Amino acid sequence: MKLTIGENIRKFRKKNDLTQEALAERLGVTYQSVSRWENGTTYPDLEFLPAISELLGVSADELIGMPQIEKEKKAAEAFDELRRECMKRDYDAEHIIALLRDIRRNYIASESAWRPWVAGNDRAFRDPKILPEVRLLAEAYLEREPMAPGTIQTMAYVEDEENLESFLKKYTTPFDCSARALLFNRYMRRKDEERFEAERRYKLYEAFNVLLSQRCFYNWKAGGESKDAADEFMENMLAFIRGDAEDERPDMWVETRLEFGLKSAARAAGDDKFEEAVSKVEAVVKLLEEVMKITDKVLLPTSCRFLEGMEWEAYESWHATDNGPDTPKERMIYISTPMSGMCACYCSYPSEYFAKLRGKAFEALRGNPDFE
Repeated sequence: MKLTIGENIRKFRKKNDLTQEALAERLGVTYQSVSRWENGTTYPDLEFLPAISELLGVSADELIGMPQIEKEKKAAEAFDELRRECMKRDYDAEHIIALLRDIRRNYIASESAWRPWVAGNDRAFRDPKILPEVRLLAEAYLEREPMAPGTIQTMAYVEDEENLESFLKKYTTPFDCSARALLFNRYMRRKDEERFEAERRYKLYEAFNVLLSQRCFYNWKAGGESKDAADEFMENMLAFIRGDAEDERPDMWVETRLEFGLKSAARAAGDDKFEEAVSKVEAVVKLLEEVMKITDKVLLPTSCRFLEGMEWEAYESWHATDNGPDTPKERMIYISTPMSGMCACYCSYPSEYFAKLRGKAFEALRGNPDFE
C-alpha cells in the first residue's frame, strides 16, 4: 500500500493555516524535515504520528493515507447498520450505542458522516439510554462541521429538556443573528449590490416558505374549517408567488404544487364536487409525469421575478423512501439549491402521491373511470 502521508501532511497543514516553519516549531523539528516529509523524500518517525495528528486535527489513519474507498465502504456499512437497527420497532439500544461509538471514533470524517442526522433515526435517538451517545456524536460532528443544520435540527428535537438550553446556547444564535441575517444586513448597509442580491433572494424565499406552511396559521386545537381556510390561503399565495410562470412545467415550487394540488382535490371530493376533484387530480398526475421525465441535471425556473437568479436544480436518483438500507430503492427526482450555507431539498417519489390517492380522502372517487 502506497503511503500518502507526505501529501496529507501538506494538505492538512494548509487547511490549518500553518507554514512548514510553524509546524516544525510545534513538533520540535527543523522545517527541512517537514519539507522532506511533504516531498516524500522521507517519512516522519512513528513516534511523531500522534503529535502530528493532534496538531492537524485528523486521525492517524487519515494522516497515513488509509485507502479512502475502503474506509468509505466501511463507513457506509456502519451507517446502514445504524439505520437498520433504528428502524426496528424493538431496537437493541446497546447495539445502537456501540454503532454510534464506532462512528464517532472511526468515521466522523467520512464523506457520509451527515447520514445519521437525516436518516430518520429520531425515535431511537430520543431513547434516554441512547441519547448520551448521540450527544457525543453530535458534538464531535459539529466540531468538524460547525453549524451543520441537519445535526442541530435533529438535536433540537431529540435532546432532553435538561440539556436543551445548554445545547442551543452553545450551537445556535437568535434568529436575527444567524449568518444569513447578518450577511443580509452587512451587504445592504454597505450597498454591496452583487453580494446583497443572493442574500435578498434567500431572505424572500424563507419568507415565502413561512406563508406556505400550514402549521404557521393555527394552533393544535384548530378544526378542519381552519385547516381548509389555511390551505386555500396558501394555494392563493402560491399562485401569486408564481405569477410569472410561463406554463405549468416543473419549477422550483413543484413539490408544493403537488402537495397543494392533492389537498385541493381532496377538499373538492369531500364536498361531492367529483368532476372538479378529478380535474385537479389529473393536473397533479400530469405535473408528476413531467417531473419524472427529468434524467440529467436541469435548472428549474423560479416562476417569480423577485427570485430570478436563484438556482434550483433537479436530477434523477434512486433511494428508498424510508432511507432503509434493505428497502428497495425507488426512482425519484432530487430537487435542491446549491446556494452556500442553505439546507433545502425535496425528493419527489411517485409512490408517495399515489399512496395518498388510494387513501380515505379519495374514497368517494372510487369507481369513477376518469379517476381510475
